[in-house]
Amino acid sequence: MQNIGVVSIIGDMLENIEITAQLLESIFIPLILVELLVLRRQQRLRWPRIKEMLANGATYLLYAAAGVVGVVIWTQVFDAVESAVPWSIPNAWWSVPIAIVVADFIYWWQHKLAHERRLLWDLYHSVHHSSERFDQSTSLRLGIFDALLTIVFTLPMVVVGFSSGLTLASTALVLGYQTWIHTEVIHRMPRWFEAIFNTPSHHRAHHGAEPPYLDVNYGGILIVWDRLFGTFQPELDTPIYGLTTQIESSNPIDIQFSELRRLFRDLRADANWATRWARLWNPPGWQLPDHADATPTS
Repeated sequence: MQNIGVVSIIGDMLENIEITAQLLESIFIPLILVELLVLRRQQRLRWPRIKEMLANGATYLLYAAAGVVGVVIWTQVFDAVESAVPWSIPNAWWSVPIAIVVADFIYWWQHKLAHERRLLWDLYHSVHHSSERFDQSTSLRLGIFDALLTIVFTLPMVVVGFSSGLTLASTALVLGYQTWIHTEVIHRMPRWFEAIFNTPSHHRAHHGAEPPYLDVNYGGILIVWDRLFGTFQPELDTPIYGLTTQIESSNPIDIQFSELRRLFRDLRADANWATRWARLWNPPGWQLPDHADATPTS
């Protein structure tokens, strides 16, 4: 009976994801077609960009395959926690917008950590930032460990009483919202919209690879978190996209693992485990201070 219950919960959650995905697909496909037409008219749809788009699509297939595994694993964890928690928040009209705001707030913190901790950055989030071009296909450029691991950040929603299905569906909505903001076709939204919500302008700044665009604008749906916590940066000019050190490859395997390979090389070169842990926990680009003990140990 317990196995039947788990299968039922998994089925419900996958159904919620499917409904959300269908909604986002109905928005994404027309938008990307419009973007392709605009890029073609502007003579910017050349082979390097097309190759990058194809690479983004291939990267997404790896992400999607890992996502199925991640959902199945974490669904069982969520189900166990949901059963153990003695309280619950009903799936009602009023709880849905609350769940979306909570999921968006959790996403902001997860996103910030993924930029500020090299382990998370190199493990998965650098994949999304590694494209030197910025269009809606960039939203598909996601890491397989992103699909496997980041769901755990939403576990507190289940602990406070939100159902597993609502938790996953609201998180999918937060992620799916960000598809349309990966574009240079839309310059600015109305001022009131720019003040509250994440927009293409805000997200172009987020993808910038040089100051003042490093580690800013972490919001998913709402940009208000960045305004509140001091991480907001308006778009001042067209950013240079990508990483501070570009991977210069359209191979999906290189896209997925190039930064992780670099991390392993640095860890092998570190003198001791204290330095290795510091490298994992500190921001990308952290180096051992000159005055620290760098004597190699066995």
